[in-house]
Amino acid sequence: MKTALMLFTASLSLSSLSNLAAAGQALQLTPAASIEIRDSKGKFDFLRIDSKRGRLLAAHENDGTSDFIDLKKNTVISRAKVGGPVDTAVDNDSKFYYVSVQEPQRVAVLDAETLKEVKSIKTAGPTDAIIYEPKNHLIYVTHDEGADVWVIDPASAKVVATITIPGVPEFMVYDEKADRIYLNIKTKDTVAVIDPASNAVTAQWPTAPALQPHGLAFDAANHRIFAAGGNGKLVVIDTKTGSATGSIDIVPKVDQIAFDATGELLYCAGVDKMSVIRTAGGKVVALGDLPTAATARNVAVDPQTHVVWTTYTDGKSSFAKSWMPPQ
Repeated sequence: MKTALMLFTASLSLSSLSNLAAAGQALQLTPAASIEIRDSKGKFDFLRIDSKRGRLLAAHENDGTSDFIDLKKNTVISRAKVGGPVDTAVDNDSKFYYVSVQEPQRVAVLDAETLKEVKSIKTAGPTDAIIYEPKNHLIYVTHDEGADVWVIDPASAKVVATITIPGVPEFMVYDEKADRIYLNIKTKDTVAVIDPASNAVTAQWPTAPALQPHGLAFDAANHRIFAAGGNGKLVVIDTKTGSATGSIDIVPKVDQIAFDATGELLYCAGVDKMSVIRTAGGKVVALGDLPTAATARNVAVDPQTHVVWTTYTDGKSSFAKSWMPPQ
């Protein structure tokens, strides 16, 4: 009995050491595709996937274009000139794309079929993260470096409400079942909970030990969100209680994270590396860091193929690169 206990304890110790090592060790994944965008030097901002049309939506901020990539053919479909795009929202039927544009300060509405701009909605300041709220068919877009979220009716192409938030916003996600929006507040180290029915902040959840939270992802099946701090910490928050249930080390200076619900994998994109975290069984376990590029701080996962994408520039051309998920 004593010998068996010693062996069990040794096994646990080795397992713990393995998990600690995985947080900083290089992870090799099978490359899937690499698409070059020639004569393109500008950095990207947020990435999104339009799963209905099988497209990668890349906000190519410093090039002033919304880039659309066919994920079946691995080719660039179009590069729409809009200004300085930051993020893209898609409506439920994939009829329109809503692009937050910092300069000029607006939301550009593009026809998803033709990829031509059909409307322009003026805002009172530069925009940042944007989502489509399907219950009320409204657009929510954050005020970059401000303390507001603008609510837009796409039918009238007007701002219909302004929500005061407790600090400077970053990424946000929508919880359809609870009908709530979760928004990272990077200057307060909190997640603000927004009720779309009242268009007001109803709760604030601390993100410590993840400080200056940027990336945010939602696990609907397990009612939890993942918030990535700029300090190299990821926190898990239960959306039923607002309490932190776990944390783990990740690559620092993460800008965007993406969650693959089927594979129970979380991808955290930072400078030169992307931390890959397994989230099965209510736990978070580091699988390692995937080498990427200095400007590859954005990420999206195709829910159909589970391929993970990032974009970056080498100073001469830009690239959209992808990998198969870990087995």
